[in-house]
Amino acid sequence: MSSLPVHRYRRGSNDKKFTSDTFGNDFELFDPWTDNNLSTPTSFRWINQPKRKKEHEDKIAPALLSPTYGEKFRVKLDISCFDPETIKTTIEGRLLIIEAKKKHHHSNSENTKEQKIYDLPETVYEHADADHLVSYVTPNNLLIVDIPLCNREHEQRYLQSSSKASHSHHLLPYGQYRDQSFNYHHFHTSAFAPKVVDGGEHKRKLQMSLPMKNYRPEHIKVSVKNNDLIVQGEHISKDNQYLEKTYFYRSVILPPGTQTDHLQSHLTQDGHLQIEVPFIEYIPKN
Repeated sequence: MSSLPVHRYRRGSNDKKFTSDTFGNDFELFDPWTDNNLSTPTSFRWINQPKRKKEHEDKIAPALLSPTYGEKFRVKLDISCFDPETIKTTIEGRLLIIEAKKKHHHSNSENTKEQKIYDLPETVYEHADADHLVSYVTPNNLLIVDIPLCNREHEQRYLQSSSKASHSHHLLPYGQYRDQSFNYHHFHTSAFAPKVVDGGEHKRKLQMSLPMKNYRPEHIKVSVKNNDLIVQGEHISKDNQYLEKTYFYRSVILPPGTQTDHLQSHLTQDGHLQIEVPFIEYIPKN
């Protein structure tokens, strides 16, 4: 069993500017759908901006429904040698295609266009919302591509749970009084499989679990951003030209009463990420 550190970040409601460590190393905690209203540095460049919800629009990215699924696939690529203004990112079938022209210091040299193609994993392309792909270049010359994923199993569990809202005995462990502004059904049916258990000494705690058997402990990062729990698994590959990093993200908003400062995580021998955190029942204000 391997204990994993928990990285924490809090941003005040009036904090509208980036700082050097606002979203961790290489923007790993930046969510383009929820953080894109912040004042970005001039060296930050959008390639594919998030699509905004339009009136009468039927198809909206799950990530824009704040929240529905909380899953995405991310690709990182060092583009220091390329002209950011020439970058294009698209998805065709199961392929993620990145095109860009190399920089040349001689004015009479013609820029050479190069293409990088990723064969997306089956678990990604089958659930990818390709119409709402987002990509951008960070101040340290990293191209980041975020692909929102539709978790249909979670959607089905959520719809079943919501349809039985009047008989939701499974939500009773969260307390007799529950914060009406929080979606307990969404949390309870999430991929984190949460449950409220006895924490001893008349206290309670939340237990959550995610399968992570394809990741080594050093390639798993657990973060808390305000009240969002974010888990990312990293794959790194190298060749003669590129250092490539791909990530699988899962996130969920924790319910009111979760004591995030005391959240702990560890990876079991059978490859499950176990997360525990003290939980206090919500008490409405008089």
